[in-house]
Amino acid sequence: MATKAVLGISPGTRTVGLAIIRNGELVEWKVKTFKETWSMDKRKAILATIHALCGYHGIGTIALKKVDPLRSSPELDLLVAAIMRQAARNGVTVKQYSLSDLDFDLETGKKQTKKDLNGHVAEQHPELRKEYLRERNNRREYHTKMFEAVAMAELLLRERR
Repeated sequence: MATKAVLGISPGTRTVGLAIIRNGELVEWKVKTFKETWSMDKRKAILATIHALCGYHGIGTIALKKVDPLRSSPELDLLVAAIMRQAARNGVTVKQYSLSDLDFDLETGKKQTKKDLNGHVAEQHPELRKEYLRERNNRREYHTKMFEAVAMAELLLRERR
């Protein structure tokens, strides 16, 4: 039987980072933008995107980034709860991770930044080099959510080994 794919999600009310890993290979990665103001329709659009990816790729598990309570909003909390409910209804397991769970470079002893995370993920997945270089030169973060989604999926896979 084929191994179920893993979906990494870094949620947001404006942008959502998504990454799919199947059989150890990163097969899809993107940042999906939802520009409209927050509404029930916007929440449904985000959930529909996730549902479509789960169906198309045969997702068995979602690695969902935990939202920092200090950086959250009621809308984001509702979205995360809806993602978890939708996954449960569809028989998809959800595992939540915070950025601090990553600890990808314990040797330096310094606190890791999102830029460090982006570089680390790009090293592991050379196909992300273009996005990494673009992100390095951006004043505002855009692709970081996608790098976080990849890192969440990778962490879930590492835990399984």
